[in-house]
Formats: sequence, C-alpha cells, structure tokens
Amino acid sequence: MNEAAEWAGVIIGVGSLLVSIIVVRKKYLEAKQAHLRPELRKVERGTYRLYLVNHGKAEAHNIRIKLDGKPLAEHCAAVQNDRMPVFLGPGAECSVLLAISFDCAPPFEIEITWDDDYGTDRTYRTTLTP
Repeated sequence: MNEAAEWAGVIIGVGSLLVSIIVVRKKYLEAKQAHLRPELRKVERGTYRLYLVNHGKAEAHNIRIKLDGKPLAEHCAAVQNDRMPVFLGPGAECSVLLAISFDCAPPFEIEITWDDDYGTDRTYRTTLTP
C-alpha cells in the first residue's frame, strides 16, 4: 500500500508539472500574437468607417487589407488619402472612412493579412455587414 501511494504521488507530481509547462507555453505564444478583427461602424447619418481592432497582446505589422478580393485602396468604397496604418499595437484600433453608395454597398468580403512575432502572413477573413 505504501509503494502504491508513492507511485500515485509521483504520477500526480509529473501530471502537475506537465500542465504547468503547457500553461506557460500557451501564455508565451499568446504574448507573441496579434489578433486583428474588422468592424464596420456607422458613425454619422450615411457615413461608415472600417475599424481594425487588435485584440491580441502583440503588435501587428505589415498589415494588408483586401475588400472583395481587391486591395483596400483599389476598392470602390475606398476614400482617397485615407489609409490604414501598416502597424497596430496591442489593444489598439484604427479606422478609415468608407464611401458607401448604392453602387458600392455591403456586404463586403474582407481579408486581413499581417505579420507579428508569432509568424508571417497570418490571415483573417469574414463578411462585413453594417
């Protein structure tokens, strides 16, 4: 009985150590990741802005945005001289004005690609609706 209790203690100790290692590794990896998400917000009567929010714990850089398969600057909703920044810190957000019209209206397919300390060309895709 004494030997069984010793083995049980060893097994519990090793299990606890493994769980601790996994938790520390997960937190380490999360600290290296940016999580960019788009939001289409109505800011005034008939005026919309595309917001990009970084919910991650790392800076996103080399940010590229496509709407309906086109670079943002070439899309019909893009407003000239209103550009998204190429980097965004953790917990930060930025926005650009969109020219929504009858000929160019949501829903838009959006693809955001960025680099962070976790990797390059990380991508998020979704459909934007008001």
